[in-house]
Amino acid sequence: MRPKRKRFVVGLVIALSIGGMFCAAFLLNLFSGSELRSRDLLFVAPEHQNGQPDMVRLIAIDDQSLAELGNLSLWPRSYYAELIDILVKAKARVIVFDVLFAEPAPGDEELARAIKDAGNVVLPIVESATSNNSTVSETAWSVDFVRPLSIFEENAAIGHASVLPDGDGGVRRLPIVIRSGEGYEPALALTAVAKYLRRPAVLESPIEGGSLAFAGRLIPVDNKNDMFINYTSTATKDSVVSRPISFVDVLGGGANPAAFEDKIVIIGAAASGLADEFWTPLGRMKGVQIHASAIETILKADFLRLSAPSLSLASILALALLSGLVALRLRVRWAILSVSSLAVGYFLAASVFFDKGVMLNMFYPPLAIVGAFVGVSLYNVATERSQRDRLTKTFGRYVSPSVASRVSLALDQGELRLGGDEQEITVAFADVRGFTGIAKRLPPQRLMEVLNRHLAIVMQSVLKYEGMVNKFGGDSVMAVWNAPTVCERHPLLAIRAAMAAQDAIRELHEKEPTLLRMDFGIGINTGMAIAGNVGSEDRMEYSVIGDAVNTAARLTAAAPGGKVWLSADTFELAKDYVSAKPLSSLQVKGKEEIVVAYEVVGIRSGASLSGEESATV
Repeated sequence: MRPKRKRFVVGLVIALSIGGMFCAAFLLNLFSGSELRSRDLLFVAPEHQNGQPDMVRLIAIDDQSLAELGNLSLWPRSYYAELIDILVKAKARVIVFDVLFAEPAPGDEELARAIKDAGNVVLPIVESATSNNSTVSETAWSVDFVRPLSIFEENAAIGHASVLPDGDGGVRRLPIVIRSGEGYEPALALTAVAKYLRRPAVLESPIEGGSLAFAGRLIPVDNKNDMFINYTSTATKDSVVSRPISFVDVLGGGANPAAFEDKIVIIGAAASGLADEFWTPLGRMKGVQIHASAIETILKADFLRLSAPSLSLASILALALLSGLVALRLRVRWAILSVSSLAVGYFLAASVFFDKGVMLNMFYPPLAIVGAFVGVSLYNVATERSQRDRLTKTFGRYVSPSVASRVSLALDQGELRLGGDEQEITVAFADVRGFTGIAKRLPPQRLMEVLNRHLAIVMQSVLKYEGMVNKFGGDSVMAVWNAPTVCERHPLLAIRAAMAAQDAIRELHEKEPTLLRMDFGIGINTGMAIAGNVGSEDRMEYSVIGDAVNTAARLTAAAPGGKVWLSADTFELAKDYVSAKPLSSLQVKGKEEIVVAYEVVGIRSGASLSGEESATV
């Protein structure tokens, strides 16, 4: 498989694997708390969706009521009877109490009379303290309830007031029915709506196919018979949630009776330290406010259900795959923009689905987008680094590793351009003596094999002593020191490399006497030159140019096989470490002045580099 295609396939596999991991986490419900809280983001609409007016009014037993009427436990039941009479005169259609009248108290007869005369009162029942709280969600089990006094219950409708906190303590669901004995008790909200719609019975049919048929509606429930409360149904500034009416204001005639006409009026505790309070998707709410939201949900048919698990799984995998494709195909800036757009698009789609009553998973699909993008991006970085290392290594076979590193760095910094800098360098040429005659005696394939064996020795010696093999010229090698990287004592490094190469070639000839002999003449010169990129913008080469290079080439042309010749400049810089004998003045091609040269005899002791032992002359 081609590297590019392999990288694409592996990237997709990584993206799908990350998506698969999130699918497994979703099925195992590993991050249930985070998933629940992320779903709460859907409940941020400032107004309810269907535009229907609120049909519920809340009368709160608040701090003002306690301040004026005294301790709640000492209130005579006549207060509640008077309240019922006022609401009946105001033509409230249903009167719902979230107050349990389970113990005898003064004024019971008045309250019983008011309930009977009104004929539209709904009272709560609450789970008995002897019941296991966990059974509320397990509706297959029977739950015992504490009920109102019989003189109240016989003339009122009944509904349970239990709410169902999730694992993180938030209330998002309501048990629509709870089993009690041989029958089922409906939720307070369900009973209130049935009374409002004048239904002959609250539970007209059993729950079937994940829905409860009720008054022409299908209330969706989960496998525990719980209904999701759509808090956005009461999320307006003038709603029952935000603007309840004080109990004492209604008793004192301070409330407008028209506010209650044809409404479901729910009465409950809202005073500080008195009311049960829960966390909801819209923040902290009193228990009575939660019941009001549930009533509005049923009345307006603003029902919610979770999206099918198969849709969540498909979304996770599809978004992970798309995110991976973006990371593979686009540059970083565009990839980040595209992935951000993908996430925003999912949130917009979730909002549209929410308006239609379906809650998409808000945790795992967005997480799959981010996870797949990060995973594939890290793979891209690792692959690009590996490719760069491979390219540098391959490039280093054609040029010096130091040049390869310099070119790679210049590419990263965007500084790869023509031109160079003037600096002092040491240049050495190694040229095969009598190569033309050798080439005539050998077939081309054999000639290349023998030449490469000898050139390899020269190249290894150059690299060993920090030089750069700049170019090959058929039967010759050009090496440079102090460019492109700085080398201390570069004249000595070049001389040591040349002597090491000559010694290694002699050893090769001694070990393999049948091998065709090739002897190199080596010339070294030190001087100023221009080091940099030459050529064109489309094709360039790192090289050194100048008179110093030409002088080294001319010395090499004159040097006999097996010898190392130095220019006077090189010898002057390395004379403390090198033994050399002066040669007759040379007239080299291309130079008018006489060139003074020296033949290297050996390296003196004390001229070791990098901890090596030096030969003693």
